[in-house]
Amino acid sequence: MEGSTSHSRWMSVDNVMTKDVISLKASTKVLEAWVLLMEADISGAPVVSDSGELRAVLSVTDIYRAILERLSRAKALREARPEPQTEDEVEKEELRELSITIRAVAESQVISIVPSDQKLLFLSPGDSLDRAIHMMAEHNVNRLPVVRDGQVVGIITRQDVIWIIAGRPRPSL
Repeated sequence: MEGSTSHSRWMSVDNVMTKDVISLKASTKVLEAWVLLMEADISGAPVVSDSGELRAVLSVTDIYRAILERLSRAKALREARPEPQTEDEVEKEELRELSITIRAVAESQVISIVPSDQKLLFLSPGDSLDRAIHMMAEHNVNRLPVVRDGQVVGIITRQDVIWIIAGRPRPSL
């Protein structure tokens, strides 16, 4: 990198992060969280406890994955049945399974669909932008919460990094 771009990599996360963070309570229903994400035009958000401590990060991909996993189990059960079904019966059953699956996931608590193997990654406000870039690349994540004293105080996304490297101000939403 050259010029101001290399200098910007050493600025602190505090100078780059979004401070007005949309967080989700761990007990929030998935439907409510999904609507909030869509209305805010974001693809994920930190998940916090009732006291505001970081518990996880939820992405819309996690929601899709939860739906797909339940659909796959329903399909396996249907296909294990000994009685043959007509194409029309299979189609009706698939639609019923989809409806039941979406409802079940939508009514679940956010924390219940976060992958159990999710590593809790976060930054401190004083960390460098370079550290954020390396963490995003190494762990293939699109966003990193910024935590001070156990509380989420900001978030930095890949898009934030792109705007900084491009030398452009973040567009107002």
